[in-house]
Amino acid sequence: MPYILGTAGHVDHGKTALVKRLTGIETSHLPEEKKRGMTIELGFASLEDPVHGTVGIVDVPGHERFIRNMVAGTWGLDAALLIVAADDGWMQMSSDHLRVLKAMKIDSILLVITKSDLAEKDMLELLIEDANAQCEKIIGRKLPAVAVSSLTGSGIEELKAEITKLLSSSKKQSPPTPFLYVDRVFVLKGIGTTVTGTLRGKGLHTGYSLQIYPLNEECRIKSIQNHHKDVEKIDPGTRTALNLKLGEKTNLERGMLLAEKDSNFVLSGKELLVRIDEVFTNKEGGFKNHAEIEIALGSAHAIGSIHLNQFDKSLGRLSLEGPVASAWNQRAVLIRHGGSEILASARVLASFPSYKRVQFKEAFEVYRDKELPSIHSYKFNIEGFVEDTKIKTQELTSDKNEVIEYGSWRFLKKRLEFWENKILKTAQESQAGFTLEEVDLPVPQRVKTTVLKKLCDEKKLEKEAHIYKLSGRTGEDISKNAKALLDAVFKAGFEGIEIDKIKLPQVRKEARDLIKLGKLICLENFLHYHTDFYKKAVNSLFAKYKTGDKISIADAREVTGLSRKYILPILNLLEKEGKLKRQDNDRIVL
Repeated sequence: MPYILGTAGHVDHGKTALVKRLTGIETSHLPEEKKRGMTIELGFASLEDPVHGTVGIVDVPGHERFIRNMVAGTWGLDAALLIVAADDGWMQMSSDHLRVLKAMKIDSILLVITKSDLAEKDMLELLIEDANAQCEKIIGRKLPAVAVSSLTGSGIEELKAEITKLLSSSKKQSPPTPFLYVDRVFVLKGIGTTVTGTLRGKGLHTGYSLQIYPLNEECRIKSIQNHHKDVEKIDPGTRTALNLKLGEKTNLERGMLLAEKDSNFVLSGKELLVRIDEVFTNKEGGFKNHAEIEIALGSAHAIGSIHLNQFDKSLGRLSLEGPVASAWNQRAVLIRHGGSEILASARVLASFPSYKRVQFKEAFEVYRDKELPSIHSYKFNIEGFVEDTKIKTQELTSDKNEVIEYGSWRFLKKRLEFWENKILKTAQESQAGFTLEEVDLPVPQRVKTTVLKKLCDEKKLEKEAHIYKLSGRTGEDISKNAKALLDAVFKAGFEGIEIDKIKLPQVRKEARDLIKLGKLICLENFLHYHTDFYKKAVNSLFAKYKTGDKISIADAREVTGLSRKYILPILNLLEKEGKLKRQDNDRIVL
């Protein structure tokens, strides 16, 4: 699998000259690249390694004004060469670039002392010792080192051998989707829009459709180029140029992200939840809450303000002027707005299109004082359930005791226990049981159904038709108030009662429960019949009239002996039950 190697170091310390000596490629001729259409040489070159094949090289700018570009060049690296010139020694940007490498979690780093022809051997040893002392302060360890001269070629072969070792020790990043930050965009007549970037995750091929984040618009790959060659497909870990088919109004810019459509791995929005891993600044004022700062991540950078959580100061809400796209847990650098000082390293944990207090409160609570194993874990903690069997339990939580499995479902234990207790309380309070619609939980219906089925399997609930009730509870287990209401309705006979005129506590609830139990019939509004009397009236009708017979209102009144006030609601109810069909003012028996 291909590798990407980058340079880092102070301005004028010989980074570009070293790349040219290693590869024979001059990395700074943008006009020529634009003329050629689909190349990837501006700041980029390639080295043939005896073990790892073609290695992409990214040459980053060293001037402090271009620190954002430096981050753009390092986000996709597998390893880096930290360049320090023999005639200058360690400089401020040497420290800053090493901090960026640390922030991007690039652990495979080789210290390279350039311009070795300008210093004696003893001086070179002192330079390496001094540089490694600085490395120990910043990353906690010394780096392997080699001294070279791009002018004379001294040490170049040794450097190549060390690069082979360096890449062998590299831990490659592997997102579960094609993942390419756009670092350059140009449009040529007859060719169209071409973008370049470092491809991570999965490979691509011509004809492949991608989504542009944060635009959320689709594009299709017309052609691919890698190191001057047209190719049909491209592997991850390579510098890539893509010629794209876009919508007419699509405004594709540097810093945007190409990935699979609707990828769960991609976060997009202008309100970010970030974890601050390390604060670098030690200037007066330090890292202030509510300060205006810039974030650099991938090839994007944006201006915003940081608002730290009051309980966990490593968490903050970063409110940006415009949306950005990133991977979950993607590493970023926070920079003082309007300057070049690196303030801190951070990671993006969640992203929202706009600020909603409840969302951030939930997100802060999930991440407070702990790390999550994956983006699936964040969603699992927020929603409390997952049905996707492809997601491993260890991706949901670091403590398997927090997960309860039921069939293809996995539930967050504390959420499931809360839902079950709420359902059982509803069952306890409902003498006649309850329906799925009466379960008051802020979850999709399929989740409610699954939890109810689990409770039934555990014999805590029973289900009859569409009614759930506590196991062992019979239709006779009704409250005193319900019994009093039922007695009153029975005594009323064919007159029925209007329950809103009955003075009993919670009379409407008791009526609903009796209806569920089949003991009471609601004719219309508040008019109720005892089931026995309703059945008598219905049976008298169907004793005389059979399937296909026509019944008029007058006929129904004559057969049942009921007034229009009662017979009309009974006929309407029989229509709803599918036993009668209206024909003008009459009914047909079905």
